[in-house]
Amino acid sequence: MTRQELRQTYRGLTLDPFQQEAVSYIDRNQSVLVAAPTGVGKTLVADYVIEKIYKEGGKVVYTAPIKALSNQKFKEFKAHVGEEAVGILTGDVVINPEAPILIMTTEIFRNMLQEDVERVRDVRYVIFDEIHYIDDPERGSVWEESLIFMPEFMRFLGLSATIPNVDQLAGWIESVQGQPVAVVKHFERVVPLKHALFERSLGFTTIGKIKRKYSSFLSLPRHIQRTSDAIVPTTHLDLIEKTKDDYLPCLFFTFSRRKCEANALELGDNYNFLDEEEVRQVRQVIDEVIQRYPPIKSERWPALRRLLMKGIAYHHAGMLPGLKDIVEELFTRRLIKVLYCTETFAVGLNFPCRTVCFDSSTKWDGVSFRPISNREYFQMAGRAGRRGIDEVGYVFTIADLTYFDPTQFPSMKENEIEPLKSQFSLTYNSVVNLIKNYDEKTIHRILGQNFATYQAYAEQDAIQIQMEMVLEELERFGPPVFDELVRKRMALEDRLAVERHGKLKRRLKSQLRAIEQRIEKIERDFCQGLDSRTCRRERRIFRRLLNRYARLVEREQGLDPRNRYLKEFNDKRDLLTALGYIEGDKLTAAGMLASQIHGHELLVVEMFMEGLFHAYTPEELNAICVSIGYEPRKNESRVKHKINMSPVLRLYHFLTQMEERYLGYSTVTFNDHIAALAYRWSHGEPFSTILQEALIDEGDLVFGFRRGIDLLRQVRNAVHEDDPILSAKLKECIAKMDRDEVSIWL
Repeated sequence: MTRQELRQTYRGLTLDPFQQEAVSYIDRNQSVLVAAPTGVGKTLVADYVIEKIYKEGGKVVYTAPIKALSNQKFKEFKAHVGEEAVGILTGDVVINPEAPILIMTTEIFRNMLQEDVERVRDVRYVIFDEIHYIDDPERGSVWEESLIFMPEFMRFLGLSATIPNVDQLAGWIESVQGQPVAVVKHFERVVPLKHALFERSLGFTTIGKIKRKYSSFLSLPRHIQRTSDAIVPTTHLDLIEKTKDDYLPCLFFTFSRRKCEANALELGDNYNFLDEEEVRQVRQVIDEVIQRYPPIKSERWPALRRLLMKGIAYHHAGMLPGLKDIVEELFTRRLIKVLYCTETFAVGLNFPCRTVCFDSSTKWDGVSFRPISNREYFQMAGRAGRRGIDEVGYVFTIADLTYFDPTQFPSMKENEIEPLKSQFSLTYNSVVNLIKNYDEKTIHRILGQNFATYQAYAEQDAIQIQMEMVLEELERFGPPVFDELVRKRMALEDRLAVERHGKLKRRLKSQLRAIEQRIEKIERDFCQGLDSRTCRRERRIFRRLLNRYARLVEREQGLDPRNRYLKEFNDKRDLLTALGYIEGDKLTAAGMLASQIHGHELLVVEMFMEGLFHAYTPEELNAICVSIGYEPRKNESRVKHKINMSPVLRLYHFLTQMEERYLGYSTVTFNDHIAALAYRWSHGEPFSTILQEALIDEGDLVFGFRRGIDLLRQVRNAVHEDDPILSAKLKECIAKMDRDEVSIWL
């Protein structure tokens, strides 16, 4: 096959024009950023890169924002190119780490660049899947640091959902890497989407019609509203009844795990979507998947199995991995007609369907209920419409008039998707690695290379243009002194707001009055010769322009992230110096350990330096490690235990006070809600037994245990050569946790 033919077809598929364009850039060894809607085939470009580099004898890295996506890609490529060619690194899972094709989380790639760039010296291409996660509040920094620290010989492929500022993102990457970045944009969906709201009495409708109906209801007297049957709840059953004949299969996004399950069970009481042959196929698939896992002893399983026999299911992060795998496999084979799922089902995993439904347009984000953003909406809505099967994909959102708020709905316009915004922040690990690897001058340069600084400078440029335009308008009122007057007035107002000394306050007020008098004189002089009506109008214009200029100055002054990150770096360096991690410009033994721990570095390092990793038994150590950084869900109860955690709690309180003193806030987290469960699990108790005493989802418990495994592995890797006795003990800890239901079965 010639190069020209390869660009037009791949794996027997005819490439779309945007895929051909991306592939041609890759063939020229360029970095590429592809922005296209969900479900149009971006991952085919990633598959092309991986296969091309592998066949040429090179190394390639695929990174993803979530472990589930990494695991899925590992299984896909293992089946496609063979087990020996593919490895996976996700912190808690390490398989074939020297393979030419490495699947990993973005965090692992960033860690390699910071700690041991030699490990990736042969990597030719890095794929950043779902690169729009760069504005994830908790993890966006990982993408930025990965792109900043990538060696110049490496190229990357970034895959993103449609974003309006993709050119800005590419411009930033070019500025830090010194290499051109080709941008490939694609706006059209292979299967177009049709959007509608659904209300029980109106059927498929628009926001305008719902508003009119709701306004009519509100215009009724209160006593009639209370007794009226004009407003009745709209439920998921109403929408399924409307869609069951022409719109299935359906993904039904429901932003609550409990509601996912309750809705599925309620639907199962009323509907059965499968015939006998399909039921036989469901049983066969279940038997196939179950063979890959230990015996399933989940309380959910009997009821879920009954639902599966009716073509109904639910999927969320609180389920055991084996149950999620069964649901995913059945949905892929079109044996699930209605799947209630949470938002995580839309991230990366390729599960198209005919229709996407939303139970609500608001979700809980950990702090409050808020409307879903347009980008979140289209990330999920993009699953609607199967290529080669459906001419149109349908997206329906329930509008329940019993709690209707017209401001709580996304616009449903793809050209109104929100731009990416940097969420860059400095972790302790980043600080110590910067000190370990760079001099002071280089650190200052790096701190100014993040996407936030790039965006701020771009915004500053735009603000300065606006300021020049306002100044031009102001100058018709008199001499060009307005920039000076506005800035002096703002500075005096700021000082006056915090000044407590009476004499100084009087002096500041006097200076402020003098500036106001200058402004009033400009107004009077300009008004000479004008009639009173014109004068009043011109004064209003003058004051409005001055206030607008003041707001622009305020925005401009607030846009200096380089200083903010420099201050954050210095504050954290001072704290680390006080803790003994840094001496002068060098790391101590504690600092070197912190450079190899990613997340909750302070508590882990202090525990190690205090000898607690040596002192506790393996079972106790597992209980403590799952408690570090653990965030219990709402209403999750703490299971009592008898482990003496007072040495750890003493360190926790000490570090909290130190952070408050140096930073003004604390990041250290320690919650022992599942410590007792980890202790008993490490002693060999069955998973189903330890779950009986806890109000926690089984999937969350698996996740908590795997976080503990990840932390234990990090410490073991850091001390492996220097402390073989502790290394062996940590290996035993991991073995006691990483078994049966808690293991990842790939």
